[in-house]
Formats: sequence, C-alpha cells, structure tokens
Amino acid sequence: MPGIADAALVLVLGAAGAAAGACAGRLVPLFARHDPASDEDTPPPPPACPHCGAAVPFLPWLPAVRVRGFARSGHCPSCAQAVPTSAAVAAATALLFAACGAAVGVAGAEHNPLWLAALLFFAAVGVPLAAVDIRVQRLPNAIVGPAYLVAVPLVLGAAVLERAARVPAAPGAPALAGADLLAAAEPLGGMAGLAALYWLLWFVYPAGMGWGDVKIAGLVGLHLGWAGPGAVVAGTLAAFVASAVYGLALVALRRATRRTRIPFGPFMIGGALAALLVGDLAVATAAV
Repeated sequence: MPGIADAALVLVLGAAGAAAGACAGRLVPLFARHDPASDEDTPPPPPACPHCGAAVPFLPWLPAVRVRGFARSGHCPSCAQAVPTSAAVAAATALLFAACGAAVGVAGAEHNPLWLAALLFFAAVGVPLAAVDIRVQRLPNAIVGPAYLVAVPLVLGAAVLERAARVPAAPGAPALAGADLLAAAEPLGGMAGLAALYWLLWFVYPAGMGWGDVKIAGLVGLHLGWAGPGAVVAGTLAAFVASAVYGLALVALRRATRRTRIPFGPFMIGGALAALLVGDLAVATAAV
C-alpha cells in the first residue's frame, strides 16, 4: 500500500503540475492555423501574440518564450497585453504530474530520479503540444525541437542509471562500465524506430499522416524505448486504436466524415504516457 511519503509526493507533484501547466498554457494561443494550398510550400507562421500579431521569440534550447516574466504574467513584449492561459492545460498537467508521482513513487524517485524528471518533462511538453494540435492541427517546431535537446540527455541518463543500479560494478571497475552505457541503445532504438515508422507512413500516404506527427515520433519513441520494445509496441498500438475509436464515434454521431482530418498528436502522446505510467505503476505495485 502507498505510504504517507508517496501520497505527499503525489500532492506536491500535482501542485507543481498545476503551476507548470498554467505557464505552458500561455504557449497555446501563440500558434495560428496553417493551411497552405496543395501547390504552396510556405512555412507555418512563427509564434505570435494573439492580440497584436507581433512575433514572440522562443529559446532555441528550451521550449519556452524568450521574454522575461512571460511564463508568469503572459504579457506580450510588443503590446503588453496578457496572453491568456488554458485552464484545461493546467488541469491536465496537474493530473499527469500526480499520476507520474503515483506511478514512480518515492522509492522509484530515489532509485532513478532522472526517469521521474524525464516523465515530468514529457508530460509538461506533451500537454501543450496536444492542445496546440487539437486547436490548430500543428505541432510547432518552437516546442518540438528544444524538447529533444532536454529529453534526450534525461532519458539516456535515466537508462544508464537504471542499468548501473541493476548490475553492480565489479570491484575495481569504473562506476559506469561499457555495458551500462549500452543501456542507452534501447531508448535511442525506440526513437529511431518509431521515427522511421511514422516517416514511412507519411511517405506512403501523406494525406493520412501529418509531418508534425513524424517530428514528434522520435520524442515519443525515446521515452517508450526506455521501458523496452514491448512499451514501444503498446504505446503505438494504443495511439492508433484510440484514434480509430474516436474517429468512428465522431462518424457515428455525424460530427465528422471519413475524410475529416483528426489531430493524431494527442493520441501519440496520450498512448505513450498511458503505456509508461501503467507499466511503472505495475512495477511499483509489484515491489510493495
């Protein structure tokens, strides 16, 4: 049974998630819909203030706005009006942070703090990405690109730490032996494999798979790969099954047709988080 420390971790992470989600929710209105004609090759518009249309710069190494105080107040650097946050993003991030705490637990966090950090970052980035995709059917480079720069070292570090903890080094051996470093092969393999799969689907049928889905496939595969090939398969199947059920429900309710484009990014991210959190929760429960 979860103890007081585990419950406290869930509460603390839930509160932290609400704060992080409130900040991340301000990113969602900065991205406008981009529907170029079939014969056009224009890039999507940069993130911009929804009030005045002025460009809002992002940090190149972190999925955050390069304006001091924007995350807290949301004031546009050009017109000074506040960009509203999203209550749904804040609530979803809070729930996912709390779920990460419940799945990993205090023992898991002490055992591999990098993995908990990687999960929390994936949730913090995944929720606004899903919200933007639902709103304007985009998965913007300003968030996706820097997310890789943070996620890759976190997940690879967590994989190496996990391997080193499971297989104690021989007396006199270095703290991280070659076998420990090879543990990074699974998340890298998941990243490359899932990116290749989605690229192939996009190449064969571009109308059925957006380029943004290809861009985040590596990020999704990186995290699923940490848990092994089974998690990669489970998370991917969950995304396709959930999107198919959702699409069929919309058609049955006459809210969509078979040609209606449905954002797939939220299902990719949701399927991955479900596979990871259920797997971690099963491990934590078995260890009790």
